[in-house]
Amino acid sequence: MAQVLQLRKSDYSTWEEALSSFLLLRKALGNSPRTVRDYKDHVGSFFKANPEVWETDSWEGKRLRDCVLSYMGRQKSPSTFNLRLTSLKLFFEWAVKEGMLSVNPTEGLRQRKASPRIVNIPEETLSKLLSLPDRSTYAGLRDYCLILLQLDTGIRPGEALSLKVEDIDFQGFTATVRSVVSKTRTTRTLFLSLATVRALKELIAARPGEWGNAPVFCTYQGRPFPCTEWNFRIRERYLPRLGAKVTPYMLRHAFALGFLRNEGNLIALQRIMGHITLEMTRRYLALTDGDLREASAKASPLNSILKSANTKRVRKIRKE
Repeated sequence: MAQVLQLRKSDYSTWEEALSSFLLLRKALGNSPRTVRDYKDHVGSFFKANPEVWETDSWEGKRLRDCVLSYMGRQKSPSTFNLRLTSLKLFFEWAVKEGMLSVNPTEGLRQRKASPRIVNIPEETLSKLLSLPDRSTYAGLRDYCLILLQLDTGIRPGEALSLKVEDIDFQGFTATVRSVVSKTRTTRTLFLSLATVRALKELIAARPGEWGNAPVFCTYQGRPFPCTEWNFRIRERYLPRLGAKVTPYMLRHAFALGFLRNEGNLIALQRIMGHITLEMTRRYLALTDGDLREASAKASPLNSILKSANTKRVRKIRKE
């Protein structure tokens, strides 16, 4: 007989109210705004796909379980599957602790193994991208500095757009990603090249004094510059002239691959990228191993040995 899970909904008349309470907890626990937004989107997506679940007076274990399994079975992409599973697991775990459920209906579901999506952008493409912004305008100079900073440090777009002027140490050539804006909620220091420091100085010098404590990268009106707008500008303003697909987040990949190709240390890369585990950083080794394979194929001494041997006359093979 299927176990009956009683849903206590007296405190919440709608699933939106329950979700709102759950999100307040996640904010209190220090989750980043983007993470909280993901929870809202993924849990909300489940209830919108299964509105009848909340409307029933009681929740049978098999029925709820079937709804969860049916919903998760429609997620084709491993990354989407994993994101939604994480959100639902946490929400139903919260529901169990609140006494709304006795069993988490996502129990037994495991994340799918996703192939890392790491994009290899040719240096020529990146060089051309840097040449496209019109640096005689504030917006163009800002875009140039953003591209430069991401290629120089691998900083996440959201972290870059949250930088304050006081986060930049022009004497020490560093930028500090504060814990409150870091995806992993840990402070980390990024080291800047001379070219990046010079460009940032030029950008900040172009700001009107009345902008006050506005972020380093902001709109031409001194307002915060959202990630959606940065993605839009890259896509609409630069890609048609670039002739290749590049997104702000792909610039982070470009930094990581370039760092390893220039004999950077994997542990150092983990710290710079702000990865929680080394396993996340190891994903980039797949492409750098490919670089080594290509270099080995070109430089193998066997190539010249065989070439020399092939210049000699080959005798006809005698049949026994």
